[in-house]
Amino acid sequence: MIREPHFDSYSIPARVCFAIAVFGGALLIAVAVMSVYFIK
Repeated sequence: MIREPHFDSYSIPARVCFAIAVFGGALLIAVAVMSVYFIK
């Protein structure tokens, strides 16, 4: 597994980026599901 020299999985920026990515993905899935339900 290749690790970036400036990347620390326990650093604050990494946690923030990961949280934003997870929140964005969950929000996108929620919007897609809601749109499908509203279309039907």
